[in-house]
Amino acid sequence: MLVKQVPDLRVGSVGVHPDGTIDRAAAPPITNPADLHAVEAAVQVADEVVAISMGPPQAEGALRDAIAGGARRGVLLCDRLLAGSDTWATANALVAGILAVGGADIVVCGMTALDGETGQVGPSVAARLDWPQVTGCESMTIEGSTIVARRVVEGGYEVVRATLPAVVTISETGFPPRYPSLPARKRAQGAEIETLDAAALGLGSSDVGLAASPTKVAHMAPAPLPDRGCRFVGDGFDYDALVSALEARGALAPGARAADETAPGSVAQTAGSTGEWHGPTALWVVCTEDEGGLDHASRELLTKAVELAPSLGGGVGALILTGNPDGGEQMVADAARHGADVAYVAAHAALAGYRTLPWARTVAKAIRTHGPRAVLLAATTTGRDLAPRVASMLSTGLAADCTDLYVADWSRRDATYEHLLHMVRPAMAGGVLATCLCPQALPQMATVRPGVFAVTAAPRSPVQVVVPFTPDPGDDRVVVLERHVSGADVDLRAADVVIAGGAGCDAAGWHLVEDLAAAIGGRVAASRGAVEAGRSTRAQQVGQTGATVRPSLYVACGISGALQHAVGMQDSGTIVAINRDPDAVIFRLAHFGIVGDVHDVLPALTAALRTRRPASP
Repeated sequence: MLVKQVPDLRVGSVGVHPDGTIDRAAAPPITNPADLHAVEAAVQVADEVVAISMGPPQAEGALRDAIAGGARRGVLLCDRLLAGSDTWATANALVAGILAVGGADIVVCGMTALDGETGQVGPSVAARLDWPQVTGCESMTIEGSTIVARRVVEGGYEVVRATLPAVVTISETGFPPRYPSLPARKRAQGAEIETLDAAALGLGSSDVGLAASPTKVAHMAPAPLPDRGCRFVGDGFDYDALVSALEARGALAPGARAADETAPGSVAQTAGSTGEWHGPTALWVVCTEDEGGLDHASRELLTKAVELAPSLGGGVGALILTGNPDGGEQMVADAARHGADVAYVAAHAALAGYRTLPWARTVAKAIRTHGPRAVLLAATTTGRDLAPRVASMLSTGLAADCTDLYVADWSRRDATYEHLLHMVRPAMAGGVLATCLCPQALPQMATVRPGVFAVTAAPRSPVQVVVPFTPDPGDDRVVVLERHVSGADVDLRAADVVIAGGAGCDAAGWHLVEDLAAAIGGRVAASRGAVEAGRSTRAQQVGQTGATVRPSLYVACGISGALQHAVGMQDSGTIVAINRDPDAVIFRLAHFGIVGDVHDVLPALTAALRTRRPASP
């Protein structure tokens, strides 16, 4: 299994030194929390667990935590040559480490790391090994030479069967870590940690390290939270006055977002080309389906692609994979409406419903054949599973979970790279904005957080290009046994009113969050802490690894305001925060605040809102 040491961003933030490097002084090193869930998963399904980590000598701490959790051995990949590796180069080193310890039947790791939240390492390792992957698992069992796992997907979950060997990433909603016994901690403390350097792994400067990494960080800057001068209930400003203030701001007006044509989630009509496209397509969007047409995230990306593609030297391509016998006719029509100059369509029954292996093979082959300069995917559960595998297959870089994109030149030392896609993403739990580039490898690839771009219609008459697809027996190494998805959960980003519960809402009080949402026609959401505590589903999570929302009204109930959550909701039209701690960070983000226990505050606020605004039918 794979573990990583990260800065503990739950208790301390990181900064940026004047030279652009990360200042980790305020955040002590810990074992990545998701990897502790992976340790528990590994010891439950395997007879012998070997923990592997890559890092400096102090990263031994993560291996000792894994041994305390049940691993038998700890192996540290440690060499100055490994420093500066991006996820592509890191995967090279980890695969070499796996092979050096004798291989494995199953490789397990956390779904994401606290510092980066990219989710790329597991799929990248799987691609290098040419093994099937199962990401975001909440439970799993070994059945003969297969694994049966329940994994988180957008709006619900699916149950899959995968042949071994396989790579599995573990969600923090599954496999709660055990508390190590005293004998286990003593054994871990005294364990001999094996160390392998680059030479022992058979790796050189073309495989690992900064020089070998296709993804470069061009710029890092702090991303401070806003301070909105929160107005608190109390001293003459009571619940009725708060409701009046919300009405004055338009926060309670039904359909407020729908009326704003420039808001994310809306569609504004702009002039567009209606002639047939004859030039190259420089920027592709890998599109996904929703009820026969394109999902909202795909339409967002096409809108942004229309803006960026001319600077990259061509038009917009929509890559559509579909199991529909009509060749995805509605998906093509939606792509045409939102700016696609060319629709590349792979249609086959084997592509119905997302599966990693046939989709990755098809996407990679299409990219090799047609050669776009850049490729965008939505940072949904599908995109986060697919993009790292495709990038690894193409030996290119990938910037994950981006919140902004632009095209500009970049100079480094004596070289100037023209018209590069600049991919801006939050890092270090959202406290830092990193601008990533892929200056030499093509295509430049990014996943983009849904909800950050507006949807604008730009009608085209796209050329349609058939992408050939032939089933491969290896595609069936992963089979979907069950799939349970709620469309209502998927549409959280389109809600006008969002009521979010956090770790401060216990099981006995969660119904109060739901009552408030019902009273004003809002949607229920959750912080990461509430999801991990089992109060809500991951599909309802807001934050860096959940949804980005911009409702007219966001009510944060028992949420502290950690950066991981803030980056997913801080641009809401009006924010009301409820917390017992008057110094909670969430009050810096909020326009209005109520200091108190949610068990007392929520019934009073619900009653005041019901009086002034009946629930939506």
